[in-house]
Amino acid sequence: MIRKFFICIIYILLTAPLLAQQGPVTFTYLQDSMAVHPKPIVIKIYTDWCSYCKMQDRQIERSPAVQQLLSEKYYYVALNAESRQPIVFNDTTYSFIPYGTQGVHALAAKLMQHHAAYPAWVVLDTSYRTKALYTGMLKDKLLLEFLRTIE
Repeated sequence: MIRKFFICIIYILLTAPLLAQQGPVTFTYLQDSMAVHPKPIVIKIYTDWCSYCKMQDRQIERSPAVQQLLSEKYYYVALNAESRQPIVFNDTTYSFIPYGTQGVHALAAKLMQHHAAYPAWVVLDTSYRTKALYTGMLKDKLLLEFLRTIE
């Protein structure tokens, strides 16, 4: 009896972290999840070449409080502003918009209201309306404050 109890406890401890959102989710996952369990959405818009975006990622990785808030209260999505893959979001398909040798993804441009600065933080309510927009890197304490003030 005691052995079964300990086995159950170990199983719960090992699998519980897998049940929570671990890092950003995909837009496909977001669409399916919003249909079942709506909650606000946090979208971090970044580029591969942005050093501040990489620093922001490290801030998030080192802050259990930020990770917990993002996984419990929001759907957290990372969007590469230079992604060339079409994205279906809120029943609309967005594509990459080429501009010379560069370009921007149409969804990133729309969410950032055509102000390209990275990283950008966009918070949407359950009806996909923008609740907050912040462009620039946020230290973990400021990011927590930003997310908590719009909960």
